[in-house]
Amino acid sequence: MKAQIGNEKNAVRNSITEGVIWQQLLLFFFPILFGTFFQQLYNTVDAVIVGQFVGTEALAAVGGTTGTLINLFVGFFVGLSSGATVTISQFYGAGQHDMVSRSVHTAVAFSLAIGAVMMAVGLAGAPFALQAMGTPDAVMCYATSYLRIYFL
Repeated sequence: MKAQIGNEKNAVRNSITEGVIWQQLLLFFFPILFGTFFQQLYNTVDAVIVGQFVGTEALAAVGGTTGTLINLFVGFFVGLSSGATVTISQFYGAGQHDMVSRSVHTAVAFSLAIGAVMMAVGLAGAPFALQAMGTPDAVMCYATSYLRIYFL
């Protein structure tokens, strides 16, 4: 009886490794899909509001080179979280729950530290990055302000 209860607990705890693979993959797919959708929705709403209330130069600043830089940074943190997931899932699969906790805390601390460094560098280096990307002078002021707000 004890072995059966232990197996039931393992089946519930490790349910992601059991069952139909496409159903399990969908459990991972939809959060990523919704996250990407909401990021794109945020960018779209941002562009609509800026275009309606601020002007065409500001709209060019929001949709141009700043969008490329923002996608770079968002992609960096998505990649960082994907890499952390590999380590965390290996410890989880091995049943090393103390290492799972340690890995999660390390990933969060590393993300916060890198985020703080990127914020500082981004606030100071925004004009230089935009200039290096060939941002037109007419939108440079708007683009710099938008990027600095994003970094904050």
